[in-house]
Amino acid sequence: MTHTKPLFSTKCAICNTEGNSTELYGANFEPESFNATKFSARRVPDKTHYRIVKCNRCGLVRSDPVVSADVAAGLYHQSSFKYEDEVENLKITYGRYLKKLTKYGQKKESILEIGCGNGFFLEYAKSVGFTHVCGIEPSEDAISKASDYMKQHIICDMLNPGKFESETFDVICFFQLIDHIYDVGLLLNECYRLLKPGGLILCINHNVSALSSHLLGERSPIFDIEHTYLFDEKTLSKVFLANNFKIKEVGTTMNRISLNYLNHLLPLPSHFKTEVSSFLKYTKVAAMSFFLPLGNIYIIAGKPEGAP
Repeated sequence: MTHTKPLFSTKCAICNTEGNSTELYGANFEPESFNATKFSARRVPDKTHYRIVKCNRCGLVRSDPVVSADVAAGLYHQSSFKYEDEVENLKITYGRYLKKLTKYGQKKESILEIGCGNGFFLEYAKSVGFTHVCGIEPSEDAISKASDYMKQHIICDMLNPGKFESETFDVICFFQLIDHIYDVGLLLNECYRLLKPGGLILCINHNVSALSSHLLGERSPIFDIEHTYLFDEKTLSKVFLANNFKIKEVGTTMNRISLNYLNHLLPLPSHFKTEVSSFLKYTKVAAMSFFLPLGNIYIIAGKPEGAP
């Protein structure tokens, strides 16, 4: 296979080994896969992915090799924000897990969301009492669709070390983000630095060990060219523990989802999904929403009190 972009090997984000893995699926992408559309959030699943391997030592699933971090960052910068219709359901889903933080002493003062899109979740956090909200988002298109208020609180960039002062935030959130990160240790170390002692992280992401993943195999939408790492409850806990966090809670996420978006996710031929979508809109049930276990997990982790 000929590539227009050079590929680089990856290391396990938990045990830091290179190689020492078993191939699960071979790569199936073409050179033209490296475009902004393919790197846009919540696009129609197209079964395009790198070579997928599983670490023989700790069980973490990852893509190996991958395009460089700089190339990926440029693609995310150009990516589009096209899931406005599902924002209210996402707000409800993420909001119910934010509420779980109260039993662990969450302070409703400062909150940072990494990969915040148009800031819809931060607007929710503001509405439930957080006094200072801040977001980081690489997509210019996503920020352009933020409210005038939120545009003032979103930085168009990746979370690079040193962007904020140490111990700035009480809560840090990221949703469907950690799977995309090239250096998970660097991300979590920076989050640790930015959190106040006793601060909390809320993370929601795909579960590679979910029933849907087992049933669909390589057809699962989580095997995607955007995803560098894929976690389950055990490996997600391990990577947080390896970066000095204390695990408060980890479990299966219930997602609120519309019928139309469920149709969007199903591994069906595109022409069939288009017909189903038209039917759902014609019958005016496309926006009908309900809770489903969609193969996601959440983790709540904390920076210990008294930590440096």
